[in-house]
Amino acid sequence: MKIVVILLCCLVVGIIIVLFATRKAQSPVGKPCSICGAESRYGYSAHAEEDADKIKPMCLKHLISQLEEDYTSFAGRAVVIQPADGPPCYVFQPVKEWHESFKDSRIPDDVLSLLAKMETKCHDCGQTANYLWVESAGLTGDNFGKTLDNGVSETLLRHNPKPISLCAKCCVKRISRDLETKHLTYLEVCAPKGKVDGFVIPMGY
Repeated sequence: MKIVVILLCCLVVGIIIVLFATRKAQSPVGKPCSICGAESRYGYSAHAEEDADKIKPMCLKHLISQLEEDYTSFAGRAVVIQPADGPPCYVFQPVKEWHESFKDSRIPDDVLSLLAKMETKCHDCGQTANYLWVESAGLTGDNFGKTLDNGVSETLLRHNPKPISLCAKCCVKRISRDLETKHLTYLEVCAPKGKVDGFVIPMGY
């Protein structure tokens, strides 16, 4: 009986080791940047929840360059929650798709309500704004789900400053500053695409 228990324990440990090794091998973090070859701290994807082989390793310099291009070409509006430590991903979620997948989630209606009230000029430079910046103090890898379930107004905005409107350039500048100064790393980063309103949030799957 003891032998069987020992064998089962060894089997479980072996499975855990294999899963960990597989996950580590698929992680873009630490691999050469797909553009310059420097060590990457981020994975960039065209859309959230991409297959691992479609996520490109990127260093900070080239990630920011790509985000500037994406945020500038986006034709919609988005609530952008400040990067935070803990959640493994920092991704854009279109409101329409999120609502169709999670009908009880309150964040889609909350995002649309916030966007409807946003200022038209960028807080930092005065140019036309299409992003609403929300600070992320209090958001962690354990509680980001509450923001997805209950919305930004009922969670983050209860203990953070009032959101500010930003243009694409100033929004990416703030994202870049947080990534660098807080030494954050993300397995997957994707930016707003197309023209459907949405939100960018630190989260996990």
